[in-house]
This record gives sequence, structure tokens and C-alpha cells, in this order.
Amino acid sequence: MVCKDVEQNIVVLEEEQKFLKLLELLGHYQGLGSIIVFVDKQENADILLKDLMKASYQCMSLHGGIDQFDRDSTIVDFKSGKVRLLVATSVAARGLDVKQLILVVNYDCPNHYEDYVHRCGRTGRYITSNLILLVNDIMF
Repeated sequence: MVCKDVEQNIVVLEEEQKFLKLLELLGHYQGLGSIIVFVDKQENADILLKDLMKASYQCMSLHGGIDQFDRDSTIVDFKSGKVRLLVATSVAARGLDVKQLILVVNYDCPNHYEDYVHRCGRTGRYITSNLILLVNDIMF
């Protein structure tokens, strides 16, 4: 069950359209608070991070391939607002509490319904939250 305070939007796109739609969303929401973009794999987090940095977005990534010290540092920077855009795998979906989080984007569809619920939970604590799911196919 997803929190009733989370506004959920599903946008069905072809794979090659997703990045442009993400840039559109970031352009709209970036100045309003912090954003998490969830991807399905570590490699995709690294690729998306590089693409966003090329597009002049200051961001960080968080996934299991990053050592614990760097993950902790990334979480501190994100929670403090030093960095307001985080690209992450589901490793960040549980236990990350960011008060100024206003948008969660599921750039890659989660593999399990439970992952979707935990990703949504990142925004459910705050009334001004949104969840966007960019998909080319729904997997659960």
C-alpha cells in the first residue's frame, strides 16, 4: 500500500525518450527541493549520473558498488541539501529520510512491488511529494 499523500503519475515512454522527459521534470522541480531518481542497476546509476552531469546537473549516485564511507558521505550531503539530486538503486529506498524531498522518479521500473512501495515511502512522509514512474514496460 502506498501512502495516500503521495501523488503518483505514470508516464509510458519509449526508452530513448526517458532521458529527455527526466530533464523536463528536473527543470520543473529542481528549485523546489531534493529529488531521488531510482534506477535498476549500479551500471545504470553510473551512466545516468554521467549523463546528468554532462547536462549541468550537480548530482551524486548511491548504490551497492560504492564503498560504505562514500555512501555515508553521499547520504549526509543529500540530507543536508548540499546536493539535491540523487541517482540511486534500491539500496537507498529503505531508511533514507530526507525532509525536503519533493520528487521521486522511478527512471527504471522496480523489479518487485515491494521495491516500488519502499521507493514511494521516500516521499510519503511529506505532503508536497510526487512520484513519477517513467516506464517502457511494467514489470510487476
